[in-house]
Amino acid sequence: MKISKTKLALMSAGLSILCLCAIVFFYYQGKSDAVDPLIAEQSAGYQVATVRVTADGFEPEHIELLPGVPTKINFKKSTSFTCIKNMISKELGMDIPLNKGDNIVTLEAMQPGTLEYHCGMYMYYGTISVKDIKSMS
Repeated sequence: MKISKTKLALMSAGLSILCLCAIVFFYYQGKSDAVDPLIAEQSAGYQVATVRVTADGFEPEHIELLPGVPTKINFKKSTSFTCIKNMISKELGMDIPLNKGDNIVTLEAMQPGTLEYHCGMYMYYGTISVKDIKSMS
C-alpha cells in the first residue's frame, strides 16, 4: 500500500493537532476558581487550612495551628497526575486516600507540638505545628 505525500502530510498535521489538544487539556485539567468549602466550617468554630496537593508535593509544606481548637484541613488535589495517592501520619493515626478535588480531614483539638505527614511513597513530606498564638511566626 502506497501513501501519497499529501496524505502523509495531512495525517502528520492531524496527529500534531491531536497531540496539541491533549497537552492543552492536561494542562488546564483540574484548574478551578471554586469557592473554598471550608468557609462555613470556619464560622462554626473550626480553624481551617488548605494544603494543595500537586505534582511537586504538598504546598505549603508547613502549616501552623492553634492548640485546643478543632481543625479542618483540606488536602486539595488539583490533578490526578501526581504520585501522591494518600496522606499518612503515624502521629495522627491516619492513612487518608486523596482523590482529585477536596479531601477534608477533621482533627480534634490538639496539644502544642509538631506532627509530620507524608505521601505513601515517602517522597513528599509536610508538617503541622501546633503553637500558642504568642509563639506563631
